[in-house]
Formats: sequence, structure tokens, C-alpha cells
Amino acid sequence: MSTPRLSPAMRNMLRNAIDGKRIGQGLAGGPLKITATRRALEARGLLDAELKPTDAGRTVFTPKQPNTSKEASTC
Repeated sequence: MSTPRLSPAMRNMLRNAIDGKRIGQGLAGGPLKITATRRALEARGLLDAELKPTDAGRTVFTPKQPNTSKEASTC
């Protein structure tokens, strides 16, 4: 499963939630923008109702594992 594409505001808000900061810290646009961004993250299942990151939200920032399979190239 691939991670959904996130706007810069969504990435910043999710990172704030993971780091334990206020979710709106450092975001421009005022309360309406913060509310819309929060709802978008909740709708994608990346934040729960208590504004805590879900497991899916945490995986957005985990490094991808390199592909170590040694399949032959078709070229």
C-alpha cells in the first residue's frame, strides 16, 4: 500500500502531532486553514479524533526499506 500524497501543510501538521507539538504550530493561514488541514488528515486516517497520529500517520515518516531482491533485469 502506498502512502497518500500530502500537502506541505498536512505534512507539517502530522509531523507536529508526531513530535508532540501543537498541531497548528508554524502553519500559516489561520484557524480555518488549520481546521481544514486537520479534517483532511482525519479523513485519510492519519490522525484520530483526539488529534494523535495513527499507525498509518507514523508510517508516512518512516524510511522506506531498499529492495534487496536480486531479480534479473528484463532489459
